[in-house]
Amino acid sequence: MAHVLFVVPRFHTNLFFATRALIDAGHRVTVLAASESVGMEDHSIVEPQVLGDSPGRAEVAGLLRSAAPDLILLRNSGGLSRQVARAGRDLQLRVVGYDLRPMTQVRSLRKRVSLWMQGRPWQRVTPVPGLDADAPRDGGAFYLPWPTAALPLPAGAERDPASTPVRILCVGKLAQVRKNQHLLIAALKSLGGGARVRLTLVGSTSHDISGADSDHEAALRAEAAACDWIDILGNVPFAGMAQLYAAHHICVLPSVGEPLGIAPVEGMAYGTVPVISTDSGSAGYVTEGRDGLRVEMGRSGALEAALEPLVSSPELRMRMSGAARRTAATELSPARFVQRIEALLALG
Repeated sequence: MAHVLFVVPRFHTNLFFATRALIDAGHRVTVLAASESVGMEDHSIVEPQVLGDSPGRAEVAGLLRSAAPDLILLRNSGGLSRQVARAGRDLQLRVVGYDLRPMTQVRSLRKRVSLWMQGRPWQRVTPVPGLDADAPRDGGAFYLPWPTAALPLPAGAERDPASTPVRILCVGKLAQVRKNQHLLIAALKSLGGGARVRLTLVGSTSHDISGADSDHEAALRAEAAACDWIDILGNVPFAGMAQLYAAHHICVLPSVGEPLGIAPVEGMAYGTVPVISTDSGSAGYVTEGRDGLRVEMGRSGALEAALEPLVSSPELRMRMSGAARRTAATELSPARFVQRIEALLALG
């Protein structure tokens, strides 16, 4: 069995199922992180080693020498990733970059050679497939979508697929305008608001983020105060998300400038239908009209047009819900993730 080492800015929720799957398959896993979101992360499977943004070169080299991983997946994590790349090269360890550029973003051979000459990984993995299935693929990239799975639920936690009002979930930082919760609220108002739907907005309340806008969060809270069909839940830990996914019919990601956007993908394991902006990397996981919907947020009325059939038709919701579960249980399953990692290891 192999030893896989992840280098990340923090232990994001998508690492939970990935690390659990590898450990369950008999592999060893280590996570080095630059920071930690206290209370929001689940370390029950793997406890990350938090080294800060600028660890010492000797410390990192010592860790890698002791761990001797078979594969290092290196996410850009400031000084930490630079030290790991340097130490990995010196120790002749296999280092593969991890980024959120789509498979369809092809790097030139010259670029890959340049990276290699700089001692930086020229191979990369990405969880973002790109929207055009027929477009050329980056020859130095490997597709590695993060896995998802349903966690155990208490009895009665899942919604009735045919129930009304239709329950809609949106997960995104509450102080970032680009998350577009306000556009989702406007779309749902045009579809009848509380007479037909209930909306739950979930997200971090931190303003220590890029593009933080206190006015945006205040406007969302004002909408929730004025509309009894809108609820806001801040800072929900990973363990609390399972029941939220299961309780909602649809999970909408209306963001722009979203490199991935994992919440609707996590929801698929519970049969929650994903509706994802085409400006989000995870839109590439969805087969349009079968297991979810893609929405061009720049097109006027597109979000309303996408949601109307789902809100109106229990049969459509149930059909797409079942398809979403099947996608989660196959292409996005933990077992499939392990297969992809083992294929990457075999290329050593």
